[in-house]
Amino acid sequence: MMPAPEQRIRDLMARRTPLERLQMASRMFSTARTLAAAGLGQRVSGSALREALFLRFYGADFDPAQREAILARIASAASTRPR
Repeated sequence: MMPAPEQRIRDLMARRTPLERLQMASRMFSTARTLAAAGLGQRVSGSALREALFLRFYGADFDPAQREAILARIASAASTRPR
């Protein structure tokens, strides 16, 4: 049997529409990204920030070759953006 607080949260989430749950998840991810970027401080910005956030959030999900390929794409995308 699920503890009462966990069941209450599940019940509250089940009442939300799929769109509301998606919006909630998006806000939570945005907050997590902001906190992670703040943890990096003023040390990085632009492409380096995107690379650091990728490594922090997803780096362990890829093998070294895949990580390097993704980091190269991030750097490449930054160099082709209009300024």
